[in-house]
Amino acid sequence: MSSKQATVLTDLSAIKQNLGLVRQLAPASKIMAVLKADAYGHGANAVAESLSSVAALAVSRIDEAVSLREAGISGDICVLNGFVGREELNLASIYELQIVVHAEEQLELLTNSGARRNVWLKVDTGMRRLGFAREQLKAVFERMAGQKLLGLMTHFASADDPDSEETSLQLRRFQDTSQALKRLHPAFKVLSAANSAAIMAHPSASLDWVRPGLMLYGASPMQDLRPKLDLAPAMHFTAPIIAVHELKAGTAVGYGGIWTADQDTRVAIIAAGYGDGYPREVRPGTEVLLGSERREIVGRVSMDLLCIRLLPDDEAPVGEHVMLWGPGLPVEEVARCASTIPYTLMTRISSRVRRVAMGGGQ
Repeated sequence: MSSKQATVLTDLSAIKQNLGLVRQLAPASKIMAVLKADAYGHGANAVAESLSSVAALAVSRIDEAVSLREAGISGDICVLNGFVGREELNLASIYELQIVVHAEEQLELLTNSGARRNVWLKVDTGMRRLGFAREQLKAVFERMAGQKLLGLMTHFASADDPDSEETSLQLRRFQDTSQALKRLHPAFKVLSAANSAAIMAHPSASLDWVRPGLMLYGASPMQDLRPKLDLAPAMHFTAPIIAVHELKAGTAVGYGGIWTADQDTRVAIIAAGYGDGYPREVRPGTEVLLGSERREIVGRVSMDLLCIRLLPDDEAPVGEHVMLWGPGLPVEEVARCASTIPYTLMTRISSRVRRVAMGGGQ
């Protein structure tokens, strides 16, 4: 890689490979691929084009859906947070979006709008964020005459915790709700609940529609399942070496001099820091890939730079890129070293990082 700046390469073929895994794990379910937050930092337009075979796409907000439409994405797009206010409701009609209805304020605007829209109803089964209480749904449905009801949605609070019983409890509540209401409308039998963690660890939760997010991008919310499932990392975050120094034993490096060379050594300075989205919080000993070899970060990560310790025989020419995370160095591992989660790292890559997509052929 010859770029002189930090670069994120999105491997669209890896995303398609991970989509194939979703299909293996949930063969009877339709797929609503989640592309919120710019496809978890991978570039929503390119990812959407590469996922043209799925039944629907999902984003969080109306503006994200509008951006996809204006980029030429024509398939079904569901807005998981629904809409806020009349203007967004009108945009949902103009851009032919599916909207999730989860609150009284939305319901009132919808019922007074006089237009027919494609809607999902959100039911709260235990997440306590968005959704109507189960006992409200019959009355809610009766106020939605004229709307096209697509189905019921819920969201799991603890699907990434294999020891928690909450997912099974939520699933039972959700299915009981459907059973009680299915006589009102056929759409009450169309259910969507499973996120990536549920697809991976709770097969019975796949139901009619699954909503994979993180796993499409090759990361797992549950580290112990990653090797078994053979997820392919789609984000390659790299940055170039811009200097190599010889240090004498006892020489400190970086802000605060928190690391001191214990012997004569070489270090390489990498043109990436927290201003690019690499976490300042990583603990001592966090690694990068130099070629196929792991090397430790030494000293503090600064806004623009980080420093790695080289071994005596390392070839580290200026301009060569090191891998900050990607194939061979999972983003989950770096996230653990920074006491955070992979979602955070993927979505906070800054705008000054060069972005490239590859592998988009059908």
